[in-house]
Amino acid sequence: MSWRVLGVDACKSGWAGIVLSDGAVDLYFATVIGDLAEQAAAGGPLDVIAIDMPIGLPDAGRRQADMLARKLAGPRWASVFMTPVRAALEEDDYAAATAVNLKLAGEGISRQAHGLRAKILQVDQWVRHAPYCVVEVHPEVSFRLPC
Repeated sequence: MSWRVLGVDACKSGWAGIVLSDGAVDLYFATVIGDLAEQAAAGGPLDVIAIDMPIGLPDAGRRQADMLARKLAGPRWASVFMTPVRAALEEDDYAAATAVNLKLAGEGISRQAHGLRAKILQVDQWVRHAPYCVVEVHPEVSFRLPC
């Protein structure tokens, strides 16, 4: 059985995706995550979409997925950012977002996480209705696993 997998990551202008299938590699770009998935699906059904972006935003505290990924990443643990709480991501201002996250999660948020807030929120909205199997991936963790 051959699988058709779309790997996705954010880029400056939106989203970049690579489909692997039967040894073929196809590259896609779009400004909106749903458009990227539709472009890739036009080439054939997608078995899974693997995205390097948090899926499932906390209302308070830390996500266990982030803590486990940091542990598995070993020396590269800092490359896995802690996902801010939803209310912090809804704040445009970094200082306000940090204050909200401090109140609800007991810690501030990284500039990287705040910088990705629009894309994190876009995925959060899209994944709820996506007609695909969508999973969160942490490349930092996969680099640590044996082949």
